Amino acid sequence: MFKRPIHNILTGLGMLGVFCFGWWCWYVFDGSDKAEQRAIEAAEEYVHVTYPDLSLHVADVMYLSLYDPKYYVTMTSRTSTDTEFVIRITRSGKVVDDSYEEDVVSKENTHQRISDAYNAAVQQFIAPSFSDRIDFMVELPSSTWSDEVELAIDTNDLQIDQPVDVEFYGARYGLLFLHAEDQSYTFEEVMGLLRDVKRVADENSVPFHAITLQITVDGIERYAEGIRYSDLDSPHLLARLKQRLND
Repeated sequence: MFKRPIHNILTGLGMLGVFCFGWWCWYVFDGSDKAEQRAIEAAEEYVHVTYPDLSLHVADVMYLSLYDPKYYVTMTSRTSTDTEFVIRITRSGKVVDDSYEEDVVSKENTHQRISDAYNAAVQQFIAPSFSDRIDFMVELPSSTWSDEVELAIDTNDLQIDQPVDVEFYGARYGLLFLHAEDQSYTFEEVMGLLRDVKRVADENSVPFHAITLQITVDGIERYAEGIRYSDLDSPHLLARLKQRLND
């Protein structure tokens, strides 16, 4: 006679458990409006106290539940292009740390802005002329992560919010990674292709320092790096390409 009430009670408890578990999952994995507002208010108070001389405002809020269950509040400046960093904040509104030193003081944001501008110039003015033959990738190495410091931008020489000089940085540090697909070339055709890239770069004032090339020559996929801009007009280019691409 008690089976039905007991069954109903167990069913109700089970449904309640499922509801509570679902609510907990939603809260942990998706955060909540109140927790997000706490994070925003905590970030605003934190920068007011920690960086009182900077004109900062909240630009974005992200909750990374699986990776790191904290709010990532992005702060940007109204007066400084390169002043943008992230503050990590718990759901309870406690500030964990920020990336001001890593992103702003280190000039990483400045380097990234210059790198993005150079990449945009290459993709806009050089890459379209070869879109049916070559995939372009671009790099402006930074001394913070490049082993060959002499071939990388020394971030100590950068100034926060400095103007971008695409020609200056491209000529000294710009690396083009070219991947030629769906066709086999002769060495003479490779030489002509590289000189065409240089010609288009010169015509559009988007210079580069060196090229890394992955290409199929005579039916064999080959690879060479460090083909310098200054080598491309050399009368010995063909011989050098044969040597480099056969190594």
